[in-house]
Amino acid sequence: MKNRNLFPLERNRYYHGKMLTARDFETEQNYYNNKRRLINRCVLGAGVICGLGVYRNDDTSLSIETGLALDYDGREIAVTSPIIRKLQMIEGFETLVGHEQAYLCLEYDELLREPINNIGAADSESQQFNKIEESFRLYLDPAEPDIRTLFGEGGRNNVQTLYQGQGVSIYEVVPAVALAGQEFTVKYVVLKGAGLPPLSFSYTYESDTIRREEGSTIQILFNEDKNSDQEIYRVEYTLKAVAISDMQVPFGKGKGTLTLGMGDLRDQLELPLKHEIYLAGSPAKYEQMVEVHLSNLERQLSGGDTPIYLARIDYISAGSTHVLRKVNPLPFGQRITGIGGGQEGKASGNPSWQELLQNVTTDVEILKYWQKPEVKVRYSAPKKALNFHFGVPSSEAYDYATSSGIVEIPLGGAIRVNARFTSDEVPHNLGLGHVSLNFAVEFGGSESRKLLFGNGEVFKNKEIPKVEVAGILYPENGTFRIGIRCLDHVEGHLLKIRWFAYKVTRDTAELRAKDVVSIKITPDIHKMKVLERMHFAATVGGTADKGISWSVKDADGGKIDQSGLYQAPSIPGTFEIVAASAADPEIKTSAFVIVEE
Repeated sequence: MKNRNLFPLERNRYYHGKMLTARDFETEQNYYNNKRRLINRCVLGAGVICGLGVYRNDDTSLSIETGLALDYDGREIAVTSPIIRKLQMIEGFETLVGHEQAYLCLEYDELLREPINNIGAADSESQQFNKIEESFRLYLDPAEPDIRTLFGEGGRNNVQTLYQGQGVSIYEVVPAVALAGQEFTVKYVVLKGAGLPPLSFSYTYESDTIRREEGSTIQILFNEDKNSDQEIYRVEYTLKAVAISDMQVPFGKGKGTLTLGMGDLRDQLELPLKHEIYLAGSPAKYEQMVEVHLSNLERQLSGGDTPIYLARIDYISAGSTHVLRKVNPLPFGQRITGIGGGQEGKASGNPSWQELLQNVTTDVEILKYWQKPEVKVRYSAPKKALNFHFGVPSSEAYDYATSSGIVEIPLGGAIRVNARFTSDEVPHNLGLGHVSLNFAVEFGGSESRKLLFGNGEVFKNKEIPKVEVAGILYPENGTFRIGIRCLDHVEGHLLKIRWFAYKVTRDTAELRAKDVVSIKITPDIHKMKVLERMHFAATVGGTADKGISWSVKDADGGKIDQSGLYQAPSIPGTFEIVAASAADPEIKTSAFVIVEE
């Protein structure tokens, strides 16, 4: 149902004997989809909710993260798997000829799935599809976007194009309403092509109703840092409205002068001042103008054809291929950050996250090595504070006993190739039971001593003995034997074998068994009347899992829910309340209630 017409909102009326057709079921789906999308658009706005980051993978390909967005019709766009695409594999690649930058756009789309035979239809319609997959369309577009839709905020702002040409676009964004006598913000959006020299411009105009400093002349100055690597700027300037109440006034008078410089380029334009601004005399009037007169339903639902601009891509054409130079994610800030169209702290009075959050703290708890990591977040509205609590498992601990030594194995006979030699039993001094053994052949002089682990044939060096070493453990004796096999002729009359032994004295199971889970119920005994209610609380120790399973041991002893709320039965008596640990159900404790008439 790619339908973009949300109205009228109609739902089925059911009655006995009603014949249901495909049209009725489509009406059912449309009703709930359209209501949800209407709320999405009017309450949340349009833009990226999470993820959907775009990165330059290499010279010719992009990576796009998973994520979720809402389009300008309130439809959810879910990208559930990471995407890696070469530029020429993305739809719209053929439109890039003659351009040096393009936008990576995301739109809602639907795909027909599960083809089936429709046995009740004519031959031409015998194949139908059983499912509609809500998907997305990813494409490239070299055209400049509609800035009025992106920054107009459904009529709350007036947007004017100040300059377009030479690879540069400059837009002015002015609020449609401001409080008389108060400061407000004007935004300038600057788009540049990649590789262009640093840009500077001044914009000067006269106004009887708006001030920046003393006098009627307002001058906006912008100078790009020559070391900056940006091509998209959103800069803000603070102006002040004069104290004229409840009146629509011109933003400026006459014409404004825009002077632009970029490298060798010098340009000057005279621009008509088209904006008007309403100066509200009170916060109540301001709210009324913004939320009632400007934010009507038609304006709120505007921009339906606007995609989500995931990135602006700058590239160099090299024959039939395009080499990526730079990727600017979310160039127009289409991100949903909160209630009210995603606008942070907008003039309607919705607080920004900076106002709601002034202090962020973290603390870390070291957990047992076998416990799961945990993250807890607590927000205190009165303190405007956010606390992150991280539980980090410690390293898994084992206790080891170790031992080592040297065994000298005599070598006899003139021909030693494939000869085998063994040692006598050697005590490892770690007692009876299983131990782990490692062996190394010691060779070289006293000043250049080396240890060979493994098969000496791996190395081509003539100085390294070509031998294999193995061992036999005797767990019941606390000893072992060493055997060697000469893979080639070995010089000398003996080989020195250094051995290393270690034994686990306490393992994970033993250590974990020492963590005793305990439960304490409050109150542990209580008197109450028949059918009376009360809460029991349980404190769990010895485990990170504080969960409790509540029950009443006696069949006629009343009821208790999993929050600990107990209701006494209608008969008197003494009854047992049982609390069992969710981490270890074998760990239980009891409390008792005495029920009286």
